[in-house]
Amino acid sequence: MKFAPCLLCILALGLGASPPAASAHEPLAFNVRVTLSPKAAEKLKATHEGITASARYYGDPTPAAVKHADEVGQIDLGNEQVFLPGRAGPAHFTGRNVTNNRLGWIKGGVRMNVNVFSSRHSGPDNILACDFIDDSLATVIKAQPVTLHCGLITEHPDTLMKP
Repeated sequence: MKFAPCLLCILALGLGASPPAASAHEPLAFNVRVTLSPKAAEKLKATHEGITASARYYGDPTPAAVKHADEVGQIDLGNEQVFLPGRAGPAHFTGRNVTNNRLGWIKGGVRMNVNVFSSRHSGPDNILACDFIDDSLATVIKAQPVTLHCGLITEHPDTLMKP
């Protein structure tokens, strides 16, 4: 008897399957790939710790929308989190949590801020230091999948702003 591979199983394990690409149905979608230093991979496995990738969509206000800006002068468009099971792999952000009626309040396009950290299942503190994204969504989509490398904070890794 022949069995077809379970795509969700492959994605969950991060075994070679690519995350879905952005499409017309997901115009605010993008992909990142989280990689780990050997020590970080070992620590996450030993402690059964997860990884959280968190995206914040935002933009600069139009002159008419300045009154809607937050405390740092930006229009908050929404957040999305993707959870990885404690090992390196792809993370697909859909953009479904974006508050679409606020898109008219921004000028210059949607911007992204993406941070990766430990999910704090095994302790109260984040143990990862990771690359991050702070750029326009258009740039992120062109560069995807953007690789964000993580190491343990105790390794003192250099973290880079991507893409």
